[in-house]
Amino acid sequence: MKSFTYSQAAGFLDDSLIFGIKPNLLRINGILKLMGNPHKSSTDFIHIVGTNGKTSTAIMTAAILNSHGLRAAYHISPHINHYTERLWFCGNPVTKQKFGELFSEVYPYIEEVNRLDLGGPITQFEIIAAMAFYLCARESIDVMVLEAGLGGRWDATNAADSKVAGLTGVSLEHTAVLGGTIEKIAREKSMVIKKGAPVATTSTDKIVLDVLKKRAALTNSRLYLYDRDFYIESKQKIYMEGWDLTVRTLEERISGVRLPLIGNYQPMNFLLAAVLSELYLGMRGKKLLQGNLIKAMADIKVTGRFEILRKRPLVIADTSHNPEGLENFFKNLDENFEGFSPDKENDRGRGSKIIVFSVLKDKDYKKMLETAASGADVLILASSNTPRSLSPDSLEKEYMLYCGRKNKKTDTLATAENKSEISPARLPDRVYKMDTVVNSLNFALKIAGENDIICITGSITNLENIV
Repeated sequence: MKSFTYSQAAGFLDDSLIFGIKPNLLRINGILKLMGNPHKSSTDFIHIVGTNGKTSTAIMTAAILNSHGLRAAYHISPHINHYTERLWFCGNPVTKQKFGELFSEVYPYIEEVNRLDLGGPITQFEIIAAMAFYLCARESIDVMVLEAGLGGRWDATNAADSKVAGLTGVSLEHTAVLGGTIEKIAREKSMVIKKGAPVATTSTDKIVLDVLKKRAALTNSRLYLYDRDFYIESKQKIYMEGWDLTVRTLEERISGVRLPLIGNYQPMNFLLAAVLSELYLGMRGKKLLQGNLIKAMADIKVTGRFEILRKRPLVIADTSHNPEGLENFFKNLDENFEGFSPDKENDRGRGSKIIVFSVLKDKDYKKMLETAASGADVLILASSNTPRSLSPDSLEKEYMLYCGRKNKKTDTLATAENKSEISPARLPDRVYKMDTVVNSLNFALKIAGENDIICITGSITNLENIV
């Protein structure tokens, strides 16, 4: 067997990006069959779909189940710093050494499934999904929480027969693959609901709920709804630290939960995680225990989701990878830091929002750029450290086109040495373009005033050690 280090495995996976997204289950089912169907071992699965909030919900669900004595795991995507972030079990992400070992053991099957030519080479996401399923069998995992990468029906994670399903919400995304309406996208996501598997959702969209009701009836599954079957009883924001929560799950009233995630959407993600955990624990004859849940949430962390990287000056990272996510980010920013100053007792008024923005080529970058521009006082256009990233030059062209559509007069974009002023309403006061997010942040730190907030958002990678 060929042996791979983590770096070698990561390089192979990086190169596999060129195989893109192929919405079918041919290759994942093919490789899993060759591997002896590890996804049909003794491991149960909880499947989470939705446009935003999936990662946070998956991480919290796995942590809750782990706190109840189960060998719990999760598979999420994408990662921010390292591939190891995508696989977690029994309390910790896989180490780089273990990731290399997993990849080495799966690699012969990668070669074999590629020789079968099931619609082209196996993709990066399919490889990591296969590694996740292999991990389940290798480590005797009781339950793995799966985050769907794209849609649901044809996502590689849907090779599993999940015992419980959860849906966070639905907005327009990947329309070329999933369809151009909320109904079509919801239908694709609803296909993770398997026969007899209960499903819970925090969506309140009537179109989405109609789709879920039809799928639940077809699969003889029970559907649990937010604000009918479970709800947030009270929530109190703790400035720059998170939330104090009291929630009602399907069977319990749970109070005194300290959630150290500051995003305004995180209480809802937590509630869904608690309900999904409760549903699964019930299947195993267990109850959701308040003390265990509170302990599990005490030090929960979700990388790059409205994450404070530094407090002086304040630097926030948020991987808002679609228009809805970016709009929510700016809403969160305004709600959390209106009148912000580092010294809250001596408030001197809100400073400027310095936005470092990058985006991938396959995202709705035009709409996202417009949102970033309308919410920034200072906008820095940058590139993520990935071949999929839209270049700063391309972002500049799109920005100029946007300004033209808004019938605003603009000058050439600034450089760090020679800025130009752009002052029309709803556009940034200053706009820069730089080569990387790291260089953009370093520049932002130089120009930031005492009360300014620096935000790194859009499709961002490699936040580690940048501040």
